[in-house]
Amino acid sequence: MSDRVINFSPLRQVIERLRTAWETIASPAFLSALRDITATEAADLRRAILRVLAFLDDSVSNPHLGSIFDRTGSDPLNRMLHNIAAAYGVTEAVAGTTGTTGLNVPAVMTLASVGQRIAIGRDCHVSVIGGLYLSGAEPVYLVPRFDPDLGVLLPLSLAQVVDVLDSHPDVRAIVITMPTYHGLMGDVSGIVDECHRRGVLVMVDAAHGPHFHFLRGLGFPVAAEDAGADMVTQSTHKVLSALNQGSVLLFNNPTLLPRYEEFQAMGFQSTSFSYPILLSIEHAIEQMVRDGERTWADAVGHARRLRDGAKRLRGIRVLDESIVDGLLVTGIDPTRVTLNVRGTGLSGYQVSDMLLDRGVIVEMATPDVVLFLVSPSVTTSLIDATLDALGEALEVAANVTCVRPVFEPPALPTRVLTPQQAMRAPRERVPQAQAVGRISGETIGCYPPGQAIFVAGERITQEGVDYLARAIEAGGHLKRVQDDHFQTIDVVRSTE
Repeated sequence: MSDRVINFSPLRQVIERLRTAWETIASPAFLSALRDITATEAADLRRAILRVLAFLDDSVSNPHLGSIFDRTGSDPLNRMLHNIAAAYGVTEAVAGTTGTTGLNVPAVMTLASVGQRIAIGRDCHVSVIGGLYLSGAEPVYLVPRFDPDLGVLLPLSLAQVVDVLDSHPDVRAIVITMPTYHGLMGDVSGIVDECHRRGVLVMVDAAHGPHFHFLRGLGFPVAAEDAGADMVTQSTHKVLSALNQGSVLLFNNPTLLPRYEEFQAMGFQSTSFSYPILLSIEHAIEQMVRDGERTWADAVGHARRLRDGAKRLRGIRVLDESIVDGLLVTGIDPTRVTLNVRGTGLSGYQVSDMLLDRGVIVEMATPDVVLFLVSPSVTTSLIDATLDALGEALEVAANVTCVRPVFEPPALPTRVLTPQQAMRAPRERVPQAQAVGRISGETIGCYPPGQAIFVAGERITQEGVDYLARAIEAGGHLKRVQDDHFQTIDVVRSTE
């Protein structure tokens, strides 16, 4: 993309003022000095940092910077949105300072409302379920296939989408999650084309794919926005260099923007939005436009080094390009390194804890796998240290000879009520054993990986309860549940 088209300049003065200060703060000498800092010195440092943030976080009443709720002017914030849209090759963009969660909820509400049917991938983020609660739409779920050998959920396939649309011709829209947390991409182009042929809107939660568009030359998969999805949400803070909670929503279908903005203004985006986060979003995307492939080339190489080294360790299976079959998996993020550790006799949670004891933090662990994210900031020495720590952890556990059984998600429960109906119905909390067969009044998942096992309105099954109990025992924790110990479950009160 030409710099003449994308002129990232509205807030550049702030970046230049802070560049020298940031280089000082990030220096090894400064970080080393922090180890011996006194309480008084820490307080002084905290005040200094807050003074810098106060300078950045200008009042939202400042008319010179603009507002993300007013798209009519040529102020710096609107020019920033134009830059973002141009960088990704889409017609419109929205920047959010409350994470992709704050973008997903109103986006789902934009697609369908009460009495309308929407197809949703069951591996969706909880914010998509939140959009269902508030919209009142009737969900039809697509269940991703779990690969027992790999230990991960695969992307939704075109065949699955076709089956659902054939069975439910009144589906108005579809929401899918691609890439997956483990960096796997399905046939997003085929899915978008098939849905559009039928007049079905497509939203893609691409929280983990904001870099794909800029890195095709490095072998990254096709991005959802390039495939023509109507709306694409992305976590700029998860993969690029934006501050935490910095995310974007991209529109290939601008007719959806006015309705989205109606919902956005209802509280999903704070009216006291953060200028530092917005600045960081623009800066992160500018980095990709100007220097994306160069800065990420080393990350690709370091990830390959990590995969190659892990392949030589006992009991570990590495997910790599060999799983790309062109149908279920059409591409893989080369900087995501997923290691299936089931053959070691240990769970991913155990391996993660052992690595943490040795100063290595994994991105995510499940009963079967550990996941590493390799970014441009990673060095060869860090990769080697990670491999050393992994080897030491497995040596400590060398006496473990059993191979654990596959940890496969349960079958999809039967839906009796819509999520909104269940949430609005009278409910009661009952002991776990008494909840089986009842209609769930809450949505319960297990993190990681995070997908819902029961969504409010579904009939609770013994299989699902057993899975959640096993997940807790293995080291996971429940998500969105009111009873963290899983002794009771919220159910819809019987009218009999």
